[in-house]
Amino acid sequence: MKRIYGLLALACYVALAVLLIAPSFAAADWNGTWVGNWDRAGDSVQIIVAGNSAAGLFWRGDYVPDELHSAVSASGSTLTITWGESNAILTRVNSDTAHVVMHEPGRGIVEFSVRLDR
Repeated sequence: MKRIYGLLALACYVALAVLLIAPSFAAADWNGTWVGNWDRAGDSVQIIVAGNSAAGLFWRGDYVPDELHSAVSASGSTLTITWGESNAILTRVNSDTAHVVMHEPGRGIVEFSVRLDR
């Protein structure tokens, strides 16, 4: 019986630790300039976000001329950006790193990481 109470207490401590630590990895918003490289040739990407709204996207050597639309998931962990028929889905890895899945019709899907440029 003591063993069961001990395991129950341990489970409660672990759950409490997770609840207290997890918010520290969450960021309030996506605000900032996110940078990275999307191929072996070193082609760069720059995603400029004001609060939770995409304000600029440097992709394939130039800024995307189309109007950008963005939406953040309820948890704040995913930012979706659309322009024309293309889209990018950014998923936070931690407070200053995200995984990007970029899709452009006729060009397929490209995946890469970006970091918050400080």
